Amino acid sequence: MSHPNMAPLSSTASPDLAQLHTVITAMCDMWDATLNEADVTYRAELDAPRAVGIRTHAHHAVQTARALLQLDTMTQGIELLPLVRLIFECGITAAWLLVTDGSGQALIRDGAAQRRKALESAAMPPSDDQSSLKQVRRVLDELEGASSFAFEQRCLALDGGAHLYLMFRILSAESHAGLAIADFYSVADDSSNIGLSFNPDAASSIRPATIGIAACMLLLALNAEELARARPHRTTQIAKAAKRLGVSTRIVRADGFELPKR
Repeated sequence: MSHPNMAPLSSTASPDLAQLHTVITAMCDMWDATLNEADVTYRAELDAPRAVGIRTHAHHAVQTARALLQLDTMTQGIELLPLVRLIFECGITAAWLLVTDGSGQALIRDGAAQRRKALESAAMPPSDDQSSLKQVRRVLDELEGASSFAFEQRCLALDGGAHLYLMFRILSAESHAGLAIADFYSVADDSSNIGLSFNPDAASSIRPATIGIAACMLLLALNAEELARARPHRTTQIAKAAKRLGVSTRIVRADGFELPKR
């Protein structure tokens, strides 16, 4: 998927929500049907950290998509956006791992750095976690040369990365506490002393487009895992989902590289 051929969030395009739910459910069911396979092998080009990273991010995208479907039946607000943003991150990360040498080591290094920060800032006696800190520092030293794990860099490593990162920033704007949330629930009201009224039932005007982005990014994660396999077997199902969503099944790096077909 060179980059998902998705309309931006501000587009007037309005995907059919029922169809999107059907496509997302079908993709989740497809994944679940092969979840307990006894022997899964991956391309020789991928080392273990990349293969593990791709599979786990694809699985998390599915788990999050199921939660999204459930939440989407209960609300029309922006509560959906953090879940869509997470699916977006999983899809981009799986694609980045697929086509980027050294990305598995970068993933490990980032995790080790975050763990070190947590351990060093934890309120506990200094002696309690010295062995853990030593282990984390050892991993960081070994992976000092690993490529950047910053999400912006993961987006920019892919074809169409600037568009992808812009979309991520738009999703992020209403995924965190701040002015955007206050604005969402506020309505101009000349009769109010402060000129605003609280609307507890505010509805998102971009809900269909948001669910559409989630569907495309779920497909991206699952397609990355399929392309990573030594013996793919869900290509036809993925192609059908891609056709319904109007996106490509190619995953292309920013420099034009993509893994060869098997």
